Amino acid sequence: MFVRESSTSSKRKGRDSVYPLDLSSRSAENPYMEDSAVRALFEFFEDKGLAALKDEDRLEQWYDDWIVYQRRHGLYAAVLSPKQYSSRGSAFDLLRYSRFLESFAYCSPAHGYSLQVSFLGIFSVLMGTNTKLKQEVVTALETGELMAFGVSEKDHGSDLLANEFTIAESGAGTFMANGTKYYIGNTDAASMISILGRKISHKDSRDGGSGGHANRAPFMLIALRPKQTAAFRSLGKIRTLGVRAANVGSFELKNHLIPAGDVIAEGRAAWDAVFGTITLGKFFLGFGSIGICEHALQEAVTHLRKRRLYGKAVIEMRHIHANVLRACLRLTAMKLYAYRALDYVHTASPSDRRYLLFCAVQKAKVSTEGLKVMALLQECIGAKGFESGGYFEMALRDIQLIPSLEGSMHINLGLATQFIPRYFDRPDAALEQPLSLMGGETTSRENSYLMEARAGSPHAVGFRSFSDAYRPLASLNGTVPFLRQIEVFREIATKSENVDRSDLQFEMALGQCFATIVYGQLIAENAVRLELPEAITSSIFAVLVEDLSTLALRLAAIPGVNNSVRDSISRMIEVPNVNAEEWDFVSRHFAL
Repeated sequence: MFVRESSTSSKRKGRDSVYPLDLSSRSAENPYMEDSAVRALFEFFEDKGLAALKDEDRLEQWYDDWIVYQRRHGLYAAVLSPKQYSSRGSAFDLLRYSRFLESFAYCSPAHGYSLQVSFLGIFSVLMGTNTKLKQEVVTALETGELMAFGVSEKDHGSDLLANEFTIAESGAGTFMANGTKYYIGNTDAASMISILGRKISHKDSRDGGSGGHANRAPFMLIALRPKQTAAFRSLGKIRTLGVRAANVGSFELKNHLIPAGDVIAEGRAAWDAVFGTITLGKFFLGFGSIGICEHALQEAVTHLRKRRLYGKAVIEMRHIHANVLRACLRLTAMKLYAYRALDYVHTASPSDRRYLLFCAVQKAKVSTEGLKVMALLQECIGAKGFESGGYFEMALRDIQLIPSLEGSMHINLGLATQFIPRYFDRPDAALEQPLSLMGGETTSRENSYLMEARAGSPHAVGFRSFSDAYRPLASLNGTVPFLRQIEVFREIATKSENVDRSDLQFEMALGQCFATIVYGQLIAENAVRLELPEAITSSIFAVLVEDLSTLALRLAAIPGVNNSVRDSISRMIEVPNVNAEEWDFVSRHFAL
């Protein structure tokens, strides 16, 4: 839609697809449409029409027609079924799934939510230890069923360690489940729900299963088939700001007898299954943010070109034009990061777990960058963005949910800071830079390690030197000040006397800075591999320099930071090297 140049070469196709796209285009230059599942997806929403979609949104109406359609075409099974258990010869192709999610959010984030949640339900079973349940859940998927993931509770949210749902020993290898789960996607539509609870003794269950004993009890992950379970009671739909047509609800389970065959995993294996599922689930949400922004950008630019004020098209006004360009650059950066992080997920192994950091940063950074893109576009189109007949108004609401749900942003920032010591110290040159899926350097495949990965200490995860990513870009106007900022941050963050880990406000602000630095590394890697024009890359880093300067100022302003540390932080504040010639190139490149 926006990029002038095109070619059929793999690298050029990959480079073009990293820019904001009209994903609905049937052009030969749109690699997304090479997938039959994506074509079927767009055919459904084009036939349905935006007006009907917005009616469902206003009425908060569940989309039975879509569920029937995806079942008939086997869409969820096509993109999710793992090779080992698929009866259709499918495989969990990571690039295919990511592009499908991006396309799905471009069409309707609310409908895409049912797939994102089904992934959580399915993957938690696949990461467990029960082979029969793995086969059952994939068979259900391939017959068109939805899944759910019952982890969060109303009083504890994402604090899984405070889980009060209990699974009591009941004798003869059976268990009794009791408790309530809250804010669960697909609650009333799922054929199977994976539920996390605390395994307690028969004695503790007679005492009500509460208190210190339950809080220290080991985890257990069980499978529930709500449509076949009399003890299951839906507590109704939870009305939400966004994804209104989706099914988000709460349920209660009272004295449900669980046979040993319905135990997905217990103890450490249960925790690993939940942690691994959430790690990937939050990562894939980033592609939803990208799809939402792409459609919103398309709608906004169309309006700005048609709208005339003071004798000219609105998009020709310098401040409007500048904001749209910034939105394009931010969105391009989102795609550069997300698809480079996917390369690390694609090659993850027991000896290379760098993806854990990059998944955390994706959730903390890509989703919030989506909010910035939408804010820039909203500033441009004004009241038009609030009109209920367009996609944009829905996008404004839906995109706000992503940074906070399925593992909130602050948790991922906290997780990211745990990687700081190894990220900067003791680089491991033996670790290879993965080949690029987007650039066609390798073929996308299923990574079976992801279904057996176990949680481990972040301090044991090694990294190549971050500076390797910047060597080809070291002289660009945009990257020069960014590299200076990194060195100052490294000096601050790696000295223990500078960092008060008990001050969560400081920890979160530190995490924001570090996430921006990691974000920059993968953007640089992908920009080099895809051979992006230097002016585009430099302009993206000029934006990151501005962001990191703002975050540094916020870090320095925290009460309690001593003057010595504050003086060091002040050296992170840089003025971006904005070049008029580069900016003109960016404008021409995006055909604005």
